[in-house]
Amino acid sequence: MVKHCKNTIIHVGDTFYDLRGKKFVVKGIEMIRRMILEDVDIEDLSIGLLFDMIDGVEAHGSILVGDISEINFLFCNHPLYSRKVDPDYELEYCEAMKNHKCALFSYEDLENGKLSLYNDEISGLTIYRGWMMKPEMYKRFYSLLDEKGIVLINSPEEYEKYHTLPGWYHEFRDCTAESVWETDGSISAIMEKGAVLEGGYIVKDYVKSRKHEWYDACYIPNIRDKANAEKVIANFVERQGDSLVGGIVLRKYEKLRQIGFHDRSGMPISEEYRVFDFAGKIQIMDNYWEKDREVKLSEEELRWLDGIAAKIRSNFVTIDLARREDGTLIIMELGDGQVSGLQEIQPKNFYEAFIG
Repeated sequence: MVKHCKNTIIHVGDTFYDLRGKKFVVKGIEMIRRMILEDVDIEDLSIGLLFDMIDGVEAHGSILVGDISEINFLFCNHPLYSRKVDPDYELEYCEAMKNHKCALFSYEDLENGKLSLYNDEISGLTIYRGWMMKPEMYKRFYSLLDEKGIVLINSPEEYEKYHTLPGWYHEFRDCTAESVWETDGSISAIMEKGAVLEGGYIVKDYVKSRKHEWYDACYIPNIRDKANAEKVIANFVERQGDSLVGGIVLRKYEKLRQIGFHDRSGMPISEEYRVFDFAGKIQIMDNYWEKDREVKLSEEELRWLDGIAAKIRSNFVTIDLARREDGTLIIMELGDGQVSGLQEIQPKNFYEAFIG
């Protein structure tokens, strides 16, 4: 069963591709055999399709497209100049424009429940590149775009699952840091959970930490030091303010292979990697902090990473890795690929990866 884009006409014999480029031909279309209520738009109904697998494999994921190369990109606009891209995404926008249709929208209007689109007309499969959204805002964004025939690459359910730690933690708990959390932003509730823990911990919400405020709003050297732990957690909650997503999380501090300290904030930085997973396969990766350095993953580590990517049930996700002092890799975070920065990946390389 499929939900097709508005204004899309499907015929027997049409060719479609999954996001890995595998080809499928429509062999049959299910007839609608149920009474259609007067207030239901026929375009909103799902239909059944029978496909012939031309490449001999089943479709991967939840999206099929008529042309695998036709992926649109949608960026936030400049808050003062509606037809200019947000300055922080200008380099990405220029690279994306070379091979893809791109459009802009007002993030500020979306916060008020309104969708304002600018520049090129786009329709079909689209990747958002911009600022993080709380899951409820992304759900509204997805719905408003869907009404215009624009389908974001990740559904609201996929976005929330990989954007928030509780969504993905249990599936990957064996290869990430031990974590506990509460659900309401309650300092007393997380302190109660922390009472049975030992050692160093990091405080964050479901999405972000304040790592650049390492010593007073992020790192707790000894969770049993109740006074200091409560102080660090309170600082974090106060500074997150309305930006706090979900509840408060405590992540066990892992001893990582240090490579230095951040130039501006002074936080310790480690050997880390940002990996973009597209359609269940590694699309592109680079060092998280170090520029112009070769990625140092062994063949065995790459196979392990392929296994991680294959378990992900979303079309576009980031996997952040770090190396422990003993040399083993650990997942630091998973995230929705649409709202993840490129770190040291060059925009040119990133957008060329979408055209093979």
